[in-house]
Amino acid sequence: MILSNKKNNKENKPGIVRILQIVSSLNVGSGVLAVVLNWHRNIDKSKIQFDYLYVLDSPAENREEIEKLGGQYYKLPNPCKTPFKFLIESYRFFKKHHYHTIHSHITHLNFFFYPLAKMFGTKNIIQHAHGTKWSDKKLNGWRNYLMLHTVWPLITHKLACSEFAGKFWYGKNYTVINNGIDLEKFKYNPNVRTLKRKELGLEDNFVIGHVGRFSSEKNHRFLIEIFEQVYKKDNAARLILVGSGPLEQEIKNLVNTKNLQEKVLFLGVRKDVAALYQVFDIFCLPSLHEGMPVVAIEAQASDLPCVFADTITKEVLILPDSKMFSLKDLPEVWTEEILKFKGYKRHCDVYYSKIKGFDIKDIAKQMEKFYEGLN
Repeated sequence: MILSNKKNNKENKPGIVRILQIVSSLNVGSGVLAVVLNWHRNIDKSKIQFDYLYVLDSPAENREEIEKLGGQYYKLPNPCKTPFKFLIESYRFFKKHHYHTIHSHITHLNFFFYPLAKMFGTKNIIQHAHGTKWSDKKLNGWRNYLMLHTVWPLITHKLACSEFAGKFWYGKNYTVINNGIDLEKFKYNPNVRTLKRKELGLEDNFVIGHVGRFSSEKNHRFLIEIFEQVYKKDNAARLILVGSGPLEQEIKNLVNTKNLQEKVLFLGVRKDVAALYQVFDIFCLPSLHEGMPVVAIEAQASDLPCVFADTITKEVLILPDSKMFSLKDLPEVWTEEILKFKGYKRHCDVYYSKIKGFDIKDIAKQMEKFYEGLN
């Protein structure tokens, strides 16, 4: 049985082009879903509408927003748990729902989806590259690569979140679509900073921030090692971790082992992330791999100094005070740079023009023209 919001079914409404967005889940912490939802919120919904196909269990929050935006969602059985049921329901889905255009943000499951979509009349198959690695696990990486490339000829349009991701996935002949955000929402606000730091009891602290899912590619273990060194040099330092994920407890155990449990704040999934960027004094993202992380754009929109791993595309260096370091460098090297930003004075709109290319209003219009051109 496919989970869906059938009561909101508007697939055949005249004048609206409906695009099927294929994602792994509707989880709040999903960076990919954040990108697609940002498009959905800002696109002209009298012309373009999004529906969603996913396979992993997800909380109701984003499903409810999709309904309010006028979208439809469908959940297929998890192929890892019930593969035969997944195949049957996939066939039934594409036989019943005829989309002119599908836009996929995942990899290996397209081995099943693309032929079925083509069989039942889909004309445009869009593949979107969001990362620079096929998987964190070598075996899964080979699986993803081989399964996707088996149906490679069925792809009609290739998109990427950055040049780095595009070259990794496709080599050539792709289009880069910047990950857009609401710039006004994340703009630095000193009043919000003062109130939020007081609320969290961090008025006199030097705060390092990180926003991201607790998964291996985010490299939280190295982040904790960095913070441990920062704290040794500055006892007023604090680390805020925003997000959730499978490795959260493991990282909490590591923090406890290092006796830093009173210095590291695990805030979970939050609705006030824009305000939390105001609280931070510096943003640290030592990921093992990324395409073009939305959180990096959000942080810099807040005029927040950032330190990134050089495994992330250099396109992430938007503001002049954003720096990159090698993961081969000792935590002490990162610590030295981080502490240079104590007392850094942030501004409201000094660098606005540099980050203007990531304005979601402009990106949404770009996506509208792209989709309309296909139909």
